Amino acid sequence: MSALTLLAACGGAGGGGSASSSPPATVTAENLPGSGQTAPPAAASDAQPSSADAARFLTQATFGIKSVSEINDLRAKGYPLWLWEQFNTGTMLHTSYLDQQRLRESGAKATEEMSYEAVWQQWLFGKDQLRARMAFALGEIVVISNIAPDIRPYAMSSYWDMLNRNAFGNYRQVLKDVTLHPAMGYYLNMINSEKEDTKTGAHPNENYAREVLQLFSIGLVKLNIDGTPQLDGSGKSIPTYDEATVKEFARAFTGWSYPNATKFDDAEEEVPAAWVSPMKPFPAQHDNGAKTLLNGTAIPAGQTPQKDLEDAIDNIFNHPNVGPFISRQLIQRLVTSNPSKDYIARVATVFNNDGTGVRGNLRAVVQAILLDAEARNAAAPVNFGKQREPVIRFANMLRALNAKSANGINMIHYLDSADNGLGQSPLLAPSVFNYFSPNYRAPGAIAKAGLYSPEFQITTETTAVGSLNFFADLFNNGGYGWGDSRLKLDTTELEALASTPSALTDRINALFCNYQMSSTMRSRMITMLTAMPANRSQRVKAALILTSLSPDFVVQR
Repeated sequence: MSALTLLAACGGAGGGGSASSSPPATVTAENLPGSGQTAPPAAASDAQPSSADAARFLTQATFGIKSVSEINDLRAKGYPLWLWEQFNTGTMLHTSYLDQQRLRESGAKATEEMSYEAVWQQWLFGKDQLRARMAFALGEIVVISNIAPDIRPYAMSSYWDMLNRNAFGNYRQVLKDVTLHPAMGYYLNMINSEKEDTKTGAHPNENYAREVLQLFSIGLVKLNIDGTPQLDGSGKSIPTYDEATVKEFARAFTGWSYPNATKFDDAEEEVPAAWVSPMKPFPAQHDNGAKTLLNGTAIPAGQTPQKDLEDAIDNIFNHPNVGPFISRQLIQRLVTSNPSKDYIARVATVFNNDGTGVRGNLRAVVQAILLDAEARNAAAPVNFGKQREPVIRFANMLRALNAKSANGINMIHYLDSADNGLGQSPLLAPSVFNYFSPNYRAPGAIAKAGLYSPEFQITTETTAVGSLNFFADLFNNGGYGWGDSRLKLDTTELEALASTPSALTDRINALFCNYQMSSTMRSRMITMLTAMPANRSQRVKAALILTSLSPDFVVQR
């Protein structure tokens, strides 16, 4: 199965709450940015969405369709009311999950595995599905990773809490919170970065300053509102910054240490208090000289670490690139790898001004992304769509098959193996550049067509076989994990349809293919099921294994 075959399939052819017995603490929507609208929107005046488009919408906005009734519920509500409910749904605190598991184990230390489990608890059982998708999308832009591994569990989980908190908030707050989070400070070396001292050899660390510009905000070249590069008189792209600018930002970001530090570079890193609050300023280690930032903006001498940081964040956030740079990546993570220039421009315009004069309103941005005519066009062009990320495909299978464990938790930890895993695992990206680049083009026909295919960067012959083995084991074993934490699949509903191959195929079409299963795929599945013995369990397993690697499921159209 080639990359082009999967991408070409984009053209198309004819939640419950936490399952835990003692749920982790939640944050109510009223305490979260981007919520608090006092009344739901009036009923939409446009026509009721079709089953296929409601399914497409849920695939773009959640971690997978749970049931046909969920599709029908969205059709009855309409998109505006569904979005309003999601904006006003509370979220699980990942750090509270760590607290809970430590209590389960009589005060044991938090482990990195607990942090991974907390992510999957939200994805599989959380009602706040859109918030979870946005937090994951943001987390693939402002990346931290435990691939080393040495990031503390409370650091990872509090970082994810921060992403959840800001998912419908303002992108300026995202930039500030990311900059001051000790997990990011540790990962990209801003923590304990100090002013230059020729006697000790100390100098500001440039790592975070470089990545916040290159990856988290503006990118390498100046952009038009539609995401295309601005060109100079010679037809060459125009750099957004140079090495001197990075050095100036590094100076502006000096003088911050752990939140529990009593003096600079002196903190107890093994306790949660070191990781769950913003970093603390130490003026004596801050470079308070004058600085020149993006577009020649000057910061005067004599300012505090806090003031320099606020000015630096303002300077980045107000750069014209941020709208198109971030909007394009969020569209790619939710809807399509190759949004049109007009689509990017429409969303970036909302980023720049949500209609009330507010810049960076992520609630308005995600609504614009999901309700855009290009996202809702059922007859999209052949280059529309994206490969579903491996972890999202896994989550979709577990959600649709109502996977639950006896104790209400999970043991989903390391999925990044290409041989027998998925080649992707939350909080385990290979580097700050994420699992894949937003600008990756699979060699061959996709690259020749000038298209982007980010997820194909982790799609190889090895991962294709590894994914087949992974999903075959999942279905043949009837679940994932072990002991009381084993997530057991419930295939009762599918088995009730298995005596009629066409009925089983149509249900799989609804749950996993958004009612867009090709006529060829449908015919082949019915033929395969009909030829099998009338063993309902075996028919369901065969159908699910075939679905897991089929272009109609792997590619979101």
